[in-house]
Amino acid sequence: MFSKTSIEELAGVLTEPYKHLELGQVNDHAVYVVRFIGEFPFHRHTQDELYFVVDGVVKLEFTNLTPITLTKNESTVVRAYTTHKCYSEGAVVLLFKPKEMIASPADIE
Repeated sequence: MFSKTSIEELAGVLTEPYKHLELGQVNDHAVYVVRFIGEFPFHRHTQDELYFVVDGVVKLEFTNLTPITLTKNESTVVRAYTTHKCYSEGAVVLLFKPKEMIASPADIE
């Protein structure tokens, strides 16, 4: 059965920094709605991840690359093993990544 999901409604219940809700899954990948609030420390993943900003502004910093700023309807891919951190004042972001590949304290440098 087909259903629809409101990103705005999911984002509305996300009040804690960097908590996420799964929007949907396609094969072994999922899309997560995340509320970016404040800074998430440097970390890296073993697989690529795509950021898509639904609302707000996100700054991505890297250990050996030029920082980038994403605004509404902009996206970027952070390649596997790229150490990065994020900062925002409350942006709503969609993260496309392998299911449950969410950074944990063990991934943080």
